[in-house]
Amino acid sequence: MATDSSTPDGERLIGWKRIARHVGCSERTARRWEAEEGLPVHRQVHEARSTVYAHPAELDDWIRSRTPGAIDGVAEGRGSGRLLQKIWPWAAGVTIVALLALNFLGYLNLRRETAASPPPIETAALTDNANALDLYERGLALWQQRGKEPNRRAILLLTEAVEQDEGFAEAWAALSSAWATYPTYDEEADLNAALDKALLASDRALRLNPDLVEPRTLMAEIAERRGDWITARDIYEDALSRDPDNPTIFLWAAGHSREAGYMGEAFALTQQALDIEPNYPPALNEMAMNTTFYVDAAEGRRLLETVWNEHGLELPVTWFGRWMVLLWQGEFDEMANWQSECPIGEACGYFDRAREVYSRSDPDEVQAFAREMLEAYEAGLPAQMAISLIQETGDTDTMLTIAERESEKGRFINAVIFYDPRNAAFRTGPRFTGIVRNLGLLDYWRQAGAPDFCSNEPEADVCQVLDAT
Repeated sequence: MATDSSTPDGERLIGWKRIARHVGCSERTARRWEAEEGLPVHRQVHEARSTVYAHPAELDDWIRSRTPGAIDGVAEGRGSGRLLQKIWPWAAGVTIVALLALNFLGYLNLRRETAASPPPIETAALTDNANALDLYERGLALWQQRGKEPNRRAILLLTEAVEQDEGFAEAWAALSSAWATYPTYDEEADLNAALDKALLASDRALRLNPDLVEPRTLMAEIAERRGDWITARDIYEDALSRDPDNPTIFLWAAGHSREAGYMGEAFALTQQALDIEPNYPPALNEMAMNTTFYVDAAEGRRLLETVWNEHGLELPVTWFGRWMVLLWQGEFDEMANWQSECPIGEACGYFDRAREVYSRSDPDEVQAFAREMLEAYEAGLPAQMAISLIQETGDTDTMLTIAERESEKGRFINAVIFYDPRNAAFRTGPRFTGIVRNLGLLDYWRQAGAPDFCSNEPEADVCQVLDAT
């Protein structure tokens, strides 16, 4: 490859590790793609050795060049506006997810990045068909890029992989994940059609290899999205019985319990994941976030700082958790410093704006900020982000309005606000009961038992409804 030393280091990805992370594959695969497929990598020549680096824009262009075409069966949506285009890919991939709790997609990618064993794409025994294996590797790398276009192209490649080798279980599993996440990035995609394709691919993967964890737990994720929480719980329990030494399953099950309001279960399952793998970063992060919001903010902050500084898990959710603690503790100067570490691009401006508003403590400005965030939500700001930034205003009505609108879509991933003990007012009246009914949680609680917050908030309308049934 060409040697170019004119670009400042801040605009380059230096080293194979950073290059591979950007492309979404292992270092070994990145090296192979450079040698065989022209991955645009440069070298700075020194006397002792050379430094490998790449330009993000060139890597993105290379990825885009690999898979032209369109998906059959899912409509291509119109643009949703400049704000949505710039913020939504971050929020959907890592942070519908990442703002408030690492969900299935986040755990899946983190597990691949932090596992001690080599990632699946490096195991040649997955298939004897070299073309199918290459399509699988490239599709998986694109899917890990997140966003509408990479996800769309990932589906095309993975579909071709299973067409070339119908017995390629791992490719079917990856295809199921790609179909499940695609509607997250394209609001005009047919959600039910995409989930049906995901379920079919998961079923095919499990028929070929019943031991695969990801398609099994993906089926639980899909059940949750459809409001069938009991089925999701049954799937997790079955997965735990099949693979009781897998910390990732315990972690996904913990996420299910957290989203359903069973915080005691969530803590216990996360601890079981850590008992199996004490330094498993996603489990450490889950424990840190849950401690921060539900037990002890100061201890949670310490745990989050450990995850960020010592384990190098610089995730949006981790950054967000520490940002919230600084807000609660009124450390606005430190918040300003922390803004420099913000990992969410243009969306960082909303958090900086919130810091300015809350630091001035002007009641009128605070209430105006809540209305400002509602307008931003209506323009495309993800609901979880809007609610999180509003909650310190005390404007429960606006938070409920956003939650109601999302619950009517049937695919609202619950925000921390649902169960945060600092915001009991959010759960007091019948509007919250209507929200959880829309999401299928009310029926779940009737069968599996009331959520934990009812112990301390027995007068809440939803707790009264559950007590009467």
